[in-house]
Amino acid sequence: MTSIIFPSYLNYVSLLIVIIIIYVTQYYYRYFTRPNPLPGPFPLPVLGNAHQRFGYEHIDWLMSLHKKYGDMYEIQLAGQRIIIVARTDLIENMNVPSSRTKYPIRNVITEDSMEYMKYGTSGAGISRNADYKSWKYNRQFVSQAMMTPGFNDKAVERTVVLWEEMESYWSKLGENKEMDFKKWMSRFTNEIMFEISTGVKNNSVASYYYTLPENNDSLNEKEKEKIKETEKFIQSLETFDRGLIYFFMFNKFVRHYVPFLRGQIKDFLKNRDYLFEKIYTIIRERRIEIENTPLDQPLRYDMLTSYLTANTPRDINVTKHADDDLLKPMSDSEVFDNLFDSLLGGGTMSNLICFVIYYIGTYPEVKQRLQQEIETVLGNDPTRPITSKDLDELKYCEAVIKEVHRHHPISFAIPRVNVEKDVVGGFTWPENTSFQMLYGAIMKSENYWTDPEKFDPDRFYKVEESDKYLLEKQHMKDSFTIWGGGIRICPGRKLATLELNDRWGGEVKATKFLRVIYYCICSNFAYVKHIQ
Repeated sequence: MTSIIFPSYLNYVSLLIVIIIIYVTQYYYRYFTRPNPLPGPFPLPVLGNAHQRFGYEHIDWLMSLHKKYGDMYEIQLAGQRIIIVARTDLIENMNVPSSRTKYPIRNVITEDSMEYMKYGTSGAGISRNADYKSWKYNRQFVSQAMMTPGFNDKAVERTVVLWEEMESYWSKLGENKEMDFKKWMSRFTNEIMFEISTGVKNNSVASYYYTLPENNDSLNEKEKEKIKETEKFIQSLETFDRGLIYFFMFNKFVRHYVPFLRGQIKDFLKNRDYLFEKIYTIIRERRIEIENTPLDQPLRYDMLTSYLTANTPRDINVTKHADDDLLKPMSDSEVFDNLFDSLLGGGTMSNLICFVIYYIGTYPEVKQRLQQEIETVLGNDPTRPITSKDLDELKYCEAVIKEVHRHHPISFAIPRVNVEKDVVGGFTWPENTSFQMLYGAIMKSENYWTDPEKFDPDRFYKVEESDKYLLEKQHMKDSFTIWGGGIRICPGRKLATLELNDRWGGEVKATKFLRVIYYCICSNFAYVKHIQ
């Protein structure tokens, strides 16, 4: 029996070795005969360049490769070739603001993204939609939702109320209590984005306060259970966001068969199913609520209600379309896709706020000029409401935010895919080539910026009145972006809302000065990450 099994085992091993040799040979044949070979890290079969990213944040990895390989290089992730471009002349065609652009798509919809997001072959929503008609249909609803009468006023009102609630929790903690500012800001942006999107208060800030050990004992069992359920949902959203990189970096074979990854992938997919069902439940309950609301009673002002009522007798949107393709109501799955895009946008916002606070604390002269501008515009009344007109007059405040964003961009690499042949960098690229515009490098290039490593808000402040910033005058239009460019520019770029606080020298103070910074940030940066 042993003599029979042993040769059979050897035959299987030999067959496996032959298959591996054929696969590796074919892989490198395709690699070395690829069109338009560019410099870049050498890939491995199955892994591509994923193994070389370990130990880096994604932006740091791309920036290190840019320093080594220059303004145009290539990487391979999850079986996909990606061309990285970091010069304004290379991205010119990618930012054409016309429906005739050759780059109407952000991402190629791969089998990997379809598995995690449960997309169809063309994607869904706005951020990951490869079908132009479908993208146009969904984009109109996002734009309409933010033009709904009272929407911005309600958003600002909710922000002020939540900020005061968070201040009350800080007061309860006491002046000498050390706190994790980033976590507070993460919870604040999470709750604001959730409430603006759904009209539902998820108590993210309160939940975090009561999860602190010294505060948990003040709750009864029913309240503890409610906090527990809130925490589960918030953690689920954060876990889903962390899982995205695994489906971007690794192909299906690696995710499903490599032991130390396989278990994580199963957990991510299980978490996804829980999260999606919770959001679908919110959608279904709101649809029932709308159906049961009498026609003479007003509906909520939020994105979910706007989506569900669009092109129905209860339509609360002010903009109408004559195009028949845009006049049908949204299904639950279409509502989900657009809603989920916005819900994933809070994490990078909180990071940006922390960076703003860091730079203001590091540069006292910047803080002093900000305070002077705010006192000039708003006066000395700390209770005076902040209006949209006030924000328009805070030019130096805006300059500070832009300069912080230049050093730490929310969208450090913006993807584009061509649907026609195009010439980039002297090479002719076939359709469906994946590019990434590396704005993290473009916005730090000495070709476009005066002393690019220096933190200098004046480069954005009345720059036309100074001869110091000749490079900025010439190149800023093409070398700086907040919300992307071209046809896929962020539709929520003008939304005005939310936040901020101060934590310097161990003290915790909530001031009008810091609130203004937050409002300005959100008027410029809302929805940037996921709707470009």
